Amino acid sequence: MAHDEGIPGAETRAAFARRVYAAVNAVPDSRCANQVIVTHGGTLTFVLAAWIGMPLEAAGYVAFHAPAGSITRLPEDDYYHNRRIESLGDTRHLPTRR
Repeated sequence: MAHDEGIPGAETRAAFARRVYAAVNAVPDSRCANQVIVTHGGTLTFVLAAWIGMPLEAAGYVAFHAPAGSITRLPEDDYYHNRRIESLGDTRHLPTRR
């Protein structure tokens, strides 16, 4: 996660992951009942890792993939505040290709 891409000013994956983790960890602080997080594919892994409480140091060892335009549902229960990945990459809302 500390790999330097060699592009001046570019952040490492670890720095990027820290930003994503901070954003995801701020979600429960909102008073909105439902929220929408829109990502690119590479960001999805860090969103899911942060959501389930995976240590940042372990996030470089996983990869979650979902089709473009798909929906992933991430509920948190009201009692214990457990978080789960309810669905990953659901595309039922998209028209079928012929």
